[in-house]
Amino acid sequence: MRFVKKILILLCVILCPLWGCRSGDSGRDTANIASTNRFSYVTATLFSDVDYWELPDWSLKEGTLSAEISRRTGLKLETVIPPQDADRTLSLLLLKEELPDIMALTDRAVIQQLISSGKVWNLEEFLKRYCPNSHLLTDFPEDMKQALIRRNGAWYSFPSHINSQDAKKIWKINSDYYDRYDKYSTTVAVIWNRELLEAAGLGLGDVQTESQILSAFRKVKSMNLKVNGQEVIPLLMDGSSYQEWTLSFLNNSFGAECVDEDENYIDRWLQPQAKKSLKFVNTVLRRGYAYSQHLAISNSQVKSYIAGGTVLCFIGNTANTGMDPEKWVSSGPILSDDMDRPVLGRDIRMVNGWMETLISKDCSHPKQIARWLDYMSGAEGMLINNYGFEGIDYTRNRDQTIALTETGRQKRKDSVKTGYSAWWNFGNIAWERSVLPVPGKDSSEAYTMEIECALGEYKDTYIFDNTLLALPYGYIPADSSIGRLLSGISDFKQQQISKIIGAKSDAEFEEQYQYFLSQLSALGIEELDSKINQQVQKNFEFYGERIQKVNEPKGSVS
Repeated sequence: MRFVKKILILLCVILCPLWGCRSGDSGRDTANIASTNRFSYVTATLFSDVDYWELPDWSLKEGTLSAEISRRTGLKLETVIPPQDADRTLSLLLLKEELPDIMALTDRAVIQQLISSGKVWNLEEFLKRYCPNSHLLTDFPEDMKQALIRRNGAWYSFPSHINSQDAKKIWKINSDYYDRYDKYSTTVAVIWNRELLEAAGLGLGDVQTESQILSAFRKVKSMNLKVNGQEVIPLLMDGSSYQEWTLSFLNNSFGAECVDEDENYIDRWLQPQAKKSLKFVNTVLRRGYAYSQHLAISNSQVKSYIAGGTVLCFIGNTANTGMDPEKWVSSGPILSDDMDRPVLGRDIRMVNGWMETLISKDCSHPKQIARWLDYMSGAEGMLINNYGFEGIDYTRNRDQTIALTETGRQKRKDSVKTGYSAWWNFGNIAWERSVLPVPGKDSSEAYTMEIECALGEYKDTYIFDNTLLALPYGYIPADSSIGRLLSGISDFKQQQISKIIGAKSDAEFEEQYQYFLSQLSALGIEELDSKINQQVQKNFEFYGERIQKVNEPKGSVS
């Protein structure tokens, strides 16, 4: 893929003044320009590996969020989000020295590869050079910065979903309501359509264990339920992201742990509980409760099925469903018939980003990109991005918290078209909680909380700190033998898992699963796990805490 970086310039009758860098300063500098609808901008490319991230086409039409961002920053963005193999695409672009200007990424191996190449900016240096008045140089949460430095070697990226102890000091929250979120929430869940559950004569008590759920699917399948003439789908998994989200939830539910009986790190796919996750998916596919073609659909198609009201049960990342939380309910974990404890890894000490935004050293227009980074992460930019324009999309409560208008609510629902709350890479949980009122008990937000906390709040779920599994920058270099081993194992897992769950019989399932284990061993997974374990044990010592094994070993996973 080639990136053609064009500079688009609107000629102004009057020369525009120099842009400021602080959000507040840029607002003063652009006031007259905005009023006459004359401003200059340049174009940069933004690349992401999140294939279901849907950003609207950039518009300069008056009243749009993108036009406001261009006025404030001088930047227009062309987004490039490959539908598949984004990591390979970006690696090829790196070799050809044709990196996009901006990259919003989730793949840690690719992020490390970019950092090791020396082709992306240290943000401290970047901002000091191109936006020296940026608020990020003075008020970015210090604990998050240090966590990023420990992980990446320096402050190379801006993280999404900011929420740390220092962040909470910067953006103060006047309620303990959100403590529950911080302790227990995860967007990866099993959820049930309330109306269809009732239509099938089922309640949450009927869908607690794997056997109960399979019985519920069998019942619904036999009833031939329909919605608007369309057959009800007993189970929808998370489309082409099912390995990342659906299987992750099932592994959590069935209790696939990341440590062995000696509390040494082990790849959870080597645990017997992980076999149960694969068997569950194989079973629902073979019995026709879920459909193999749905494992290749895009996120927009997943949303379409959910919106159509024909899905009884969804397992995966609920944040990507577009669901109306009042119409859905979670049953918590899917309990194994062996009654193993569910497990859940949470970023308890530090949340330092699902997506990380990096800037290419060869980027076009670094000043405008620096202004964009400064503005989008600042109070004014976050307000615009998430809630739009005061007096139109939101008003202020007496305590200055935000109250969305009906117009604002609808625009947020239509984020793919409007861009409202669409900039996930600038998500700031701590800030958002500081500007919103505590939701009422019958609000959509409250229903969402019930869904997201159902797994973590289950009485027997074991919650551990993901920080204890973190690997520092350069620990496994991508171009090292162990790095190549990691890459090869990751590719093999993805390919073989699809064969295991697609098995047509119990015998074929067992054959494919045993090959999975033997080939992982042949590829060197024990060597990889041993390398990771060395750092995990150091983390245990550093933090004075360990990840305990809570489920009894069951001997061979065969």
